[in-house]
Amino acid sequence: MKTLIAALFAAALGTTTHAQEVYVGGGLDYLFPHSGDAQSVASLIAGFGIETGGMGLGAEIDAGSRIAGDNDYDTLRVRILASYDWNNYTFRAGGGVTEYYFDDDTAGGYNAGFGAERALTPNVAVRGELIRDFMDNTFTAAVTTTRVAVLYSF
Repeated sequence: MKTLIAALFAAALGTTTHAQEVYVGGGLDYLFPHSGDAQSVASLIAGFGIETGGMGLGAEIDAGSRIAGDNDYDTLRVRILASYDWNNYTFRAGGGVTEYYFDDDTAGGYNAGFGAERALTPNVAVRGELIRDFMDNTFTAAVTTTRVAVLYSF
């Protein structure tokens, strides 16, 4: 796996880089555990990406805090994202690690997700996304997150 990640970064850096993007934003997430109670979370998102042609590779971190629902935990995700530009949309898929922070406990696991993004202006985009968290030591084995986010690119 380490060799694959190194090869992807070397390929991205070894070609003509058309765009480098750094972005921040906020999202509204709805977390639905496959057993247990759902909750809504407000997330802060930050990431970067490198594009070569219509393909891209990047990394993202998001931290969420509960705003409504029956559970009370905060979230943290770190993800590697691959993207593809098609017409006016950017499609993203990726995965990484997830942490849930309860009052008296922490749960960890990994995530996978996909979504689509559309630019509203040259610097502002809106993203819709589904993220699946696979947890190993918490109230449920899997949590599906539906996210709507607004991102600002520098």
